[in-house]
Amino acid sequence: MEPRPHILVVDDDDALLENIAECLTGEGFEVSVARDAAAALARLAVAPRPAVVIIDQLMPGMTGTELVARIRRQPSLAGIRLILVSGLPPARGAVGSDGEADAVLEKPFGVDALVGAVRAQLAAA
Repeated sequence: MEPRPHILVVDDDDALLENIAECLTGEGFEVSVARDAAAALARLAVAPRPAVVIIDQLMPGMTGTELVARIRRQPSLAGIRLILVSGLPPARGAVGSDGEADAVLEKPFGVDALVGAVRAQLAAA
């Protein structure tokens, strides 16, 4: 039996965090959560390493964009696919360049868009 892909979800909105985790678990993914960037960085320092990290853009302390940049600067985290979730229009050149997310998922989004984004990043890994 093949191991389930591990997804880390980072969001300070408890209701959204729980909804995303529940949806992804229901689709057969192993899911862990972090309520802020500091908790996400701590989680990334221990095994198992997630294949995909879903990161909310607007969080207190450190924004999603700042967290993406921090992850990208750590060679030990190379290869993790990063999806930035935002209700803001994406900045030009924000996806795919060095230090940036691999994809942006715009709010509001449905289950199909969420699962599709995760599956696309797993396929690209």
